[in-house]
Amino acid sequence: MPKLRNRDVQKIIQLFDNQLLTLQRVSKIEKMKMRKKIVNVVQPALSSAAATPETFMLVVETKLVEITKHFLDSYGFQTRLGETVRNMYQKAAEAALPPPPQKEAIGNLSSPTLMKPHFIKD
Repeated sequence: MPKLRNRDVQKIIQLFDNQLLTLQRVSKIEKMKMRKKIVNVVQPALSSAAATPETFMLVVETKLVEITKHFLDSYGFQTRLGETVRNMYQKAAEAALPPPPQKEAIGNLSSPTLMKPHFIKD
């Protein structure tokens, strides 16, 4: 699988940040500790050369279980997170593919008939 760009990793971290903002009975200091742990888990998990959406979700489910249990819609969040990561990997894979070979132009490009502007008639 291709590696994600830094911007994509930041979008995933932003998803977690948005969920942290919805927590009500957690102090600011605890939220800061949670965010630090999220960043320390998410960045290496997504930056790994062998990373896949499935392995990333497995890492999130095992290492961030204490944090995700506080989220109001934990199952819905994990579903959205999985879909987002899968889509990002799919786009990264499409961008990594070489462009399809182009067909050769018909005729010689230096020929006067091909160089003539389309609005000039013979």
